[in-house]
Amino acid sequence: MKRRCVVIDDEKPARDRVKRLLAAHPEFELAGEAADAEAAVRLIEETRPDLCFLDVQMPAGTGFDVLQRVRHVPHVIFVTAYDRYAVPAFEVRSIDYLLKPVGRERFAQALERAREQIDGAGSARRILDELDALRRMVGEGPGAAASRPGRISARSGPRVLLLDPDEIVWFEADDALVFARTAAGRFLVERTLSELERQLAGRFFRAHRSRLVNLGRIAEIRPADAGAYTIVCPGAGTVPLSRRRARLLREIFPW
Repeated sequence: MKRRCVVIDDEKPARDRVKRLLAAHPEFELAGEAADAEAAVRLIEETRPDLCFLDVQMPAGTGFDVLQRVRHVPHVIFVTAYDRYAVPAFEVRSIDYLLKPVGRERFAQALERAREQIDGAGSARRILDELDALRRMVGEGPGAAASRPGRISARSGPRVLLLDPDEIVWFEADDALVFARTAAGRFLVERTLSELERQLAGRFFRAHRSRLVNLGRIAEIRPADAGAYTIVCPGAGTVPLSRRRARLLREIFPW
């Protein structure tokens, strides 16, 4: 199985170094390269790679900006000359963080981790496809899905979880990534908030540009500063509610 990769770095020698190292691993193939953030976004959306070797600092934006702008978020290995971005890199669930100049052994270790995560995610997608086919066979076709949204797939490391929407307290956008918050923790969801809002209309409410809250989990609405409010969800915490969004929520819960 070939795993498709892109290399994004504003320095051609650095891109060439990654490509030379990559050539020793034929199970990975190069799908393209880019030298700035604008070109990187186009490249990722066009090629939809499994893996992205990503620099942090480059023209027209950072590597983090790229991840925030793309709809298709690949697995990421950061390759940079700066060690100070390691913490935010792992906060966006990167597979590895390589410092330039990258050695062959260290590169091979990163690729092995990437192989495990890519293959694990692929297996999970096949399982989900089989579950969808099974639901159609037993009569849960498009009409049923519209009346009762199905479970939401989410990731926790290499594991893929199927979350019941009723168990999700809220969805939150954190830079380029979206997470589902449940009583058990915080899990990565490979969907946008807008997609989830459409799928779960009537059950979840957009309380904030970065939060989608389960209406059934709202226990209290507290006044805050400047006419805003705070939504309280027991066992999970609070969510900000703007004055404009509060007016919309009053149509659902008059107060």
